[in-house]
Amino acid sequence: MPIPKRDSQAGAVLEALGIAVFVHAHGALRIQGEPPDWLRSIWPTLTMPDATLPGSSPFLENFLIDARECWSAGGEKRVRSGPWVERTAAGTELSLEATALNAGGQAILLLELLGEVFEAKKSMLQKARETVIAYQRLNSEMQKKEILLSCISEEMNAALANVITSLRLIEMEKDRGRIAQLLSLASRATEEQQTLINKVLNVFAAELEGLRGRDGTAIAETRLGDAIHAAEENVAAQFAEKGVRLRLTGSGLGEIRVAMDSTHLTRVLSTLLENALQSAPVGDEVRVSFGEESESVLIQVSDNGPSFPKDICANLFSRARTAAPGPQASQLPLQFCRIAVENCEGEIGYESRHDGGNTFWIMLPMMAATK
Repeated sequence: MPIPKRDSQAGAVLEALGIAVFVHAHGALRIQGEPPDWLRSIWPTLTMPDATLPGSSPFLENFLIDARECWSAGGEKRVRSGPWVERTAAGTELSLEATALNAGGQAILLLELLGEVFEAKKSMLQKARETVIAYQRLNSEMQKKEILLSCISEEMNAALANVITSLRLIEMEKDRGRIAQLLSLASRATEEQQTLINKVLNVFAAELEGLRGRDGTAIAETRLGDAIHAAEENVAAQFAEKGVRLRLTGSGLGEIRVAMDSTHLTRVLSTLLENALQSAPVGDEVRVSFGEESESVLIQVSDNGPSFPKDICANLFSRARTAAPGPQASQLPLQFCRIAVENCEGEIGYESRHDGGNTFWIMLPMMAATK
């Protein structure tokens, strides 16, 4: 039975999608139509229609074992190889995936060039793995601190018990020598308590410095442009996957410094961008705007999605409890945003626009420019 050729229009569509079609016949895999440029960059011998796929890829050769079983089984069964990487003659790495199936009574092998969507997903998965690792480390540190605080608490209770017992015995004691001994014991227990309290303060010194300066009063400062750039990188893969554009409006961004720790500001902006992305329609845009107002800077993150219900809006930044369960912003860590912003004497809020959409805004104190 002759192998039907693809028409030029179908071939152009498959080439635009990054798909090459091979037919398995007489023990060989022959390409249908003109080999695309990306395929020739991997296997230069594929220069003309009906060329045979060379057996120079160990991964693909291994997958063909499963593919032949699929072809023998017939029917609608299909097998995917999963992504793998081939290197071109120029040294560039290309991500591919193969699919074996039966169609029109023929054994078909599809080779697909995985493009930007795959790279975005891979980047997002990598960031997710990094987030999990960071969470595990944070959880480990929290457990260490909980154990440390538990031990310190027990030691402080023991020292306090010594003080109380000594004072009670002094009240009943008449021997001056014994009273002096008990006072010495109580004094030593008090000193132990003071040492333990200092240990507790040292445990949290780094966290306190993150919010305020080393002296506990000076506000940490951040270049706003750097924080926005870092937040954009954090959410770039998610925006690319949904096809949503991120538009920044404002001028002089690189010169503005605000009163917040850089890590905290990046996390706040990333959270609000993720929140806007969740609401934004596919293929739409999210806008980040900023403007100077007296001694403050106003940052706004807006989307064109459906406005949040009133019951959710009322509890977005509630101090008493988190927002009511729901599929929208109530699921996001907005409590951290409120705490981080208020810690540097800023303000945070939400507005539902009359023309549709949502806007989260942050008002942060600006720092004086340093020369």
